[in-house]
Amino acid sequence: MTAAFDGLLSVHYSQAYVVSGDEPPDPVRAFAGQVNGLCGARVPGALFLVTGRNTGEVGFRAEVVDGPPPVDPRWEEVVEVSFTALSDDVNLMDWHQEAYPLPLRESVTYRVRYCARGMDAGKTYLGEPGVTLPLDHYLLLFWPAPAEADRIVRRTSRIAAYWHDEGFVAG
Repeated sequence: MTAAFDGLLSVHYSQAYVVSGDEPPDPVRAFAGQVNGLCGARVPGALFLVTGRNTGEVGFRAEVVDGPPPVDPRWEEVVEVSFTALSDDVNLMDWHQEAYPLPLRESVTYRVRYCARGMDAGKTYLGEPGVTLPLDHYLLLFWPAPAEADRIVRRTSRIAAYWHDEGFVAG
């Protein structure tokens, strides 16, 4: 396992990205034809990631692993997609386009598992005093694997249900 990023990630409009090009993907194109609404993977070389928190910082970890790990029951939301980098310059990117390098290789197809917990709490937080932040946390796992269709592994929160049923996917 290689932990590529472990810290706070700045989000705005509930967005973060993985890019192997210069710019984040268009959300409508990223989710076109997918069943999941949390990790858009239809734009080659890019991922569009949705968070519960609209604006602020979320807990975020990205790892590269050798193969598919068991699905950890602590994660409330789990989706999987396939991703192939267009270059060796692959970055996790926050809303401000601050880039954090990911050790992924060009032309290798990866399976990606995007996990979340606390999405509803992150979405509804209004700055109440005494609340320990961040409220929502995310895990992005990559491992080499043949391409497969996206899938929803676990779905529990209201905000994830919204993104799966009515978000960019519905368009």
